[in-house]
This record gives sequence, C-alpha cells and structure tokens, in this order.
Amino acid sequence: MRPVPPAPTAIPASARTAALLAVGGGSAFLLLLASLHLLRPDLDPTWRVISEYELGPYGWLMRLAFGALALTTATLGVASYTQVRTRGGYLGLILLALSALGMILAGLFETDPLTVAAEARSSDGRLHELGAMLDSIPFAAPLISYSMTRGRSTQGGARWLRYLAWLPLLGTIVFVATLARMMPAHGGAFGPEVLIGVPNRLMIATHCVWLLLAAAYLLRLPAPTSSP
Repeated sequence: MRPVPPAPTAIPASARTAALLAVGGGSAFLLLLASLHLLRPDLDPTWRVISEYELGPYGWLMRLAFGALALTTATLGVASYTQVRTRGGYLGLILLALSALGMILAGLFETDPLTVAAEARSSDGRLHELGAMLDSIPFAAPLISYSMTRGRSTQGGARWLRYLAWLPLLGTIVFVATLARMMPAHGGAFGPEVLIGVPNRLMIATHCVWLLLAAAYLLRLPAPTSSP
C-alpha cells in the first residue's frame, strides 16, 4: 500500500482569498450573535437556543448570522481543498459542504419557538430543524485537520490544529448529554428548567473556534514560489 503524500506546503492565491473570507464570515457571525444577546435581553440565554433569535424584530440579524456562518463553512472547504490528501479528508470536505447547506436552510427558514408543541410545528420550522441536523462539523473537523497537517505535525501550528479539531465534537457531546439528562426529568418538554441554552452556545462557539483556527492555519502557509 503506497503511503499518502503530505499536503502541499504552499497555498494558492485563490485558496488564500477563500480563507480570508472564512475569517471574515466567522468573525461577522460571532459579532452578530453577541449583538443579539444585547438586543434581546428578554430571551433567557440559560434555556433559549440561538435559533430563537430569528423570532421577533431582530430576526433578520440572526438570519444574516447564519448566512455568515454558511459563508465561513463553504469558503473554508474551498480553501482546504488544496491541502487535503486523504480519503478521510475528502469525506470531511463533503461533510463540510453538508454543514454549509444546513446553515443556509437555518437562515432561510425561521425556527419555531422552543416551547411549541410537536404537532403545531410549521413547515418552515421543520426545514430549519433539518438544517440543524445537517451540521457535520464535529466529524469534518478532525478529518480535514488530520489530512491538511499530515506529515507536518509540528509545522505552522499544525499540532494545535489537530488537537483543537476535536473541540466541535466535545461541544456537541456536552449539548446532547445535557438534553438527554434534562429532558426526561421534565416530561420531555422544553422550558426554563431545561437549561440547554449555555451548552447550545458552547457548541456553536466550538464550531467557530475550529473554523477560524483552520482558516488562520491556511493563511500562515506560504504562497507558491514562482518559476524562474
């Protein structure tokens, strides 16, 4: 079995531009989300999820934030393509594309309130949930990070990228574990006693950390040397 060659050490200009767009989109998402916490103090962050910022007078800001996150995810995939060299890495890129699609759906279709009964959910709310279910970043992150840094485990922050690629999965596990622990104790219904708001924000924060770190790693790679 032939060894897999390491990813190239240089990044073309088009990929560098895509990585810059990823940084810009991720930063915009975080700024928009932070501003919504100030604009909507009535939405208790201890048990309300971030999607509910789509409801109300500032919903357009949350939809814009999801668009920015979709841009970050898609452009990081474009920037990463030149550095991926393993089957796992290519699978990670497919998962990243699915995640970008999910974020587009989350931005286009308004969520239902968290407390709405299952039988009363709207078609838009169901499509929003489908978008959330397409989020595959927790699995894409380690696959892409390992493939991009293969053979360069100590170069340009590669080791840290490989370690921190597990953050999105850890954040997701915390969120799912909180749901599994608290929902049965309160009859399977959401409410002020089901404190999933902070784990939900932790999960999305870990997504953003990896997306921004991966883009920053790519930006630190040198440009191709021109032929004499």
